[in-house]
Amino acid sequence: MNLVTAGGTQQRRPSASRVRAGRHAVPALPRCDFPAILAPRWDDPCGRPATGQDGAPLTIAPGRRARSTEAKAARREAILDAARRLYEAAPTIEAVGIEEVARAAGVAKGTVYLYAPSKEALFLALYERTTLAWLDRLEARLAAKPAADPARAGYAADAARAAAAAVVGACMEVPLMARLNAALHGSLEPRLDPDALYAVKIGMIERLNGIARDLGRVLGLPAREAAEVVPGLFVCMIGCHHVAMPPPNLAGLYERPEMAPYRLDFSRLMGNSLRDMFLGRLAARPEEPAC
Repeated sequence: MNLVTAGGTQQRRPSASRVRAGRHAVPALPRCDFPAILAPRWDDPCGRPATGQDGAPLTIAPGRRARSTEAKAARREAILDAARRLYEAAPTIEAVGIEEVARAAGVAKGTVYLYAPSKEALFLALYERTTLAWLDRLEARLAAKPAADPARAGYAADAARAAAAAVVGACMEVPLMARLNAALHGSLEPRLDPDALYAVKIGMIERLNGIARDLGRVLGLPAREAAEVVPGLFVCMIGCHHVAMPPPNLAGLYERPEMAPYRLDFSRLMGNSLRDMFLGRLAARPEEPAC
């Protein structure tokens, strides 16, 4: 309290840290800036820990509040990793609760809500993290493939196989990719905040354009034509996941001998589907005029 003089008498003036509420003074609440749900991005969306500038993994003791940017990043990653582990063992996203995520991450339930305002937002962040990891792996695999030579006889079959192998290989490196994409376009997307979904989708456009260029090089297609093929990657991925990868709670059912006709190999099914799609696109191209 500050003492001031007014008309020869001393009066008390409340400090800036207190506000009037009728006749009672109550402490002013401190400002609380919550971290954005989509930032910061993770060093490794596949589950390996984020690292600081010295390369050491970022960690924070359970029960302690994260204050620095790096500590908040480590805590957010721990929460996403907990959601990933629980989802890998659950039949659906709906079966994973925020309380379970908090317990697995070693934080309070309210802490989870500081990093994601809803369970849907939490899984949208996990989807983004997983998809960015998949794009990293796909870029690397496509870059390792030779460029197509349309002048060589039989090039289309080799190019289609090479491109399909790159996509399937990236899916096997990031196994949650197919399942999360199937969930996003199924049960999750209708319940998401449109602005949050928009931000994630818009943020990936440049990465997808890059994939189109890389894919075009391997297939011998202009980037513009290859971009028309990119949505087919997700169509094949989601469709093959639905028919070839049952949820964890039904895995035992498909191991029964009489269920053998329904046991499908995801990588083989997706590889064949992608190869045929690529071959069809190459066959539909107009022939180059003879010189």
